[in-house]
Amino acid sequence: MAGLRKVALVVSAMIVLAAAGTGFYLSQTVPPGPSSTTTVTTSSSSTVLSTTTAASSLGLSLEMSVNATQIPSQDAISFNATVFNTLPSADNLTAADDWAVQGLSSGPCDLDNFPVGFGVFRGTYGLGNISSAGRPLFVWAEISCPAAFVSVGSQFDHLQNITSYSLQPGSDNGTYAGYYAVPTAQPPPVCNSGVCTYTQTPPTYAKGVFGMRMFDEATVYAANGTGFYDSLHSALPANYTLVAGDEWGQISLLHFQVVPSLNLPKVGSFLASGGGCAENDNPAPCWTSGFSGAFIFNCAAAAATPAGCTAQVPSSGPWSAKNYTITVHYPDVGQPGEPASSNCMLSVPGVTTTPWAYCFMVDATSFAVSDGQGSNSQG
Repeated sequence: MAGLRKVALVVSAMIVLAAAGTGFYLSQTVPPGPSSTTTVTTSSSSTVLSTTTAASSLGLSLEMSVNATQIPSQDAISFNATVFNTLPSADNLTAADDWAVQGLSSGPCDLDNFPVGFGVFRGTYGLGNISSAGRPLFVWAEISCPAAFVSVGSQFDHLQNITSYSLQPGSDNGTYAGYYAVPTAQPPPVCNSGVCTYTQTPPTYAKGVFGMRMFDEATVYAANGTGFYDSLHSALPANYTLVAGDEWGQISLLHFQVVPSLNLPKVGSFLASGGGCAENDNPAPCWTSGFSGAFIFNCAAAAATPAGCTAQVPSSGPWSAKNYTITVHYPDVGQPGEPASSNCMLSVPGVTTTPWAYCFMVDATSFAVSDGQGSNSQG
């Protein structure tokens, strides 16, 4: 958004909304046009904010909802936003790029054609001072994203720019029109005395119309981010401001809180219970971003002894060994070279990566390993 948007036909950055919570939140909106109405409605499952430009030629309604306004540390908040056509006929809109808040984005692969976006700010802001909040937090997973492509026949072509949108009556479904680069055959090189000269033919552009829905949603964890999931990059209690906006200048904002929790983390960087990582063709620890895939050591008492806890962890790969041996000393702090954030030491025969990690109790007898240094990761 505001120069960073996504191609809905190629990239799916949507995450299914989490189970709805309850509660009412305070919200504000700024719709474009001289005349507008603001409506706030609530239900037992969520609160929906709706802004309608009643006397505007735009005929749009920006709506945003969340599943909760107070989330425990290590949990997640889910939200969505949609732009509706409030007219009884098709609503044809010129691409505006007129964002009321800069830096809004629709997801980790927000490439170049999505007119709805979000921004999350740490702190409590209102319409009067949101401009002083700076850039939104980068809450999206750090993943590799494709270039902006559109599907034309049996191939994908580079999308260059969007010129207009059209929404169906009373709907968030519609189309966008834009230019895309048509692949051009390149002339053969001209060679003389073994030296070849290549000439690049500039691409030609064609205009097309493509289907889309002006709806976006995301789930963001109140956890320390590792790059593999959408995260606030902090599990500490804090106040946040969530903003949704569209490229025609409408914005909606609300506030939510992260509160203390004793729950186990849902996401992070955990020693995995499987995977195919290796060093020197020998199985080695893998790391996963989901706690559901973590290896649980049921030997907390042994880990606290000088011998430590030794376990066999399953592995997969072209090597003959189908598991590897790991010994964990926990707690183990204050050793030479040990980072202050670590509290345990790992030892895997044949693996030369740093041995320091962070261990935490899962129950009275079991623990898991987190924040491995120099590790691989599995999805």
